[in-house]
Amino acid sequence: MGYKVIVGGVTIECDSADEALEIARRAGHSDAEAPRRSPSERSSGNGPSSGSRWTDARVTEFFKLIGGAQRKVIDALIENHDGRTDEQLIQLLPGGGGGRELAGVLAGLWKNAKKVGANPSELYEKKPVKIGDRTMREYVLMDAFRSAVKRVRP
Repeated sequence: MGYKVIVGGVTIECDSADEALEIARRAGHSDAEAPRRSPSERSSGNGPSSGSRWTDARVTEFFKLIGGAQRKVIDALIENHDGRTDEQLIQLLPGGGGGRELAGVLAGLWKNAKKVGANPSELYEKKPVKIGDRTMREYVLMDAFRSAVKRVRP
């Protein structure tokens, strides 16, 4: 555990600063101290980057869980720092799949992120992008996940 918060003289260890702050807020005590990183996490490269739940161990476990279309989508997003549109990702799916198949793949990625204890909203972001006269969705990996992947798979 990387962060500690002290509430009423009791030390509570947490995985993230956000978690520690939430505990302190819920406790409502004025003597709650701000969360601190443990010395082992400050010195190791294994801790979450920027308060993210994507640790090296979680990324490693995540890659063990994903395969097939999920792996193709993640690999495409890792290779393309600027992201991929939904149409580009659909082309990676067997048989061209379509929007519903891509939605299933993305839902599977979220479920696998949850299984390893990571925050799925720190996996990728989806944003509208206008290309020509068409509006599409573009998917880009979040920096926290990308940084953790770089540590695990340099």
